[in-house]
Amino acid sequence: MSQSENLRIDRIQKGTVIDHIDAGYALTILNLTGLDESPNLMTIGVNVSSQKYGKKDIVKIENVFLNEIQMQQISILSPNATISLIEDFNVIEKKKVKMPSIIKKLIVCETKTCVSNSQKEPIDTEFLVLEEKPLKIRCAYCDRIYKLDEIKFKSRRKKGSKKVKQKISL
Repeated sequence: MSQSENLRIDRIQKGTVIDHIDAGYALTILNLTGLDESPNLMTIGVNVSSQKYGKKDIVKIENVFLNEIQMQQISILSPNATISLIEDFNVIEKKKVKMPSIIKKLIVCETKTCVSNSQKEPIDTEFLVLEEKPLKIRCAYCDRIYKLDEIKFKSRRKKGSKKVKQKISL
């Protein structure tokens, strides 16, 4: 293939494009948000060339629109990401993900003595965002500080949690 040829990712008729994902995080985002279980057509680009960021990931998924929780999850893993909603092959809305200043219910506190781990009365976890890039958060109850690679997300399934996976380098 000559240098003048480009690989092309086809446009989608209807659905969502998640662009400007930090390089290596597309598969982690799909897994965390549950989009990896979608039966819909999906195009994933990992370590795609980007003028602005050097490298980025991109995900296009047909007939799927994200909810607020999924957008929060993406903002935690990749605060530069943008979400484009597509109808009839056209972008009808484009949003930059916004990390909340307080993250509720999405992350597990690993401190055994934290009140959020109490078996007696269920208390939702709450973390204060101290820094967005690189991510640093603090448990509102026990004050433990976490960096991105230490975070465990609450699983969307009944039991367990998901740890942030390593970045993928190809």
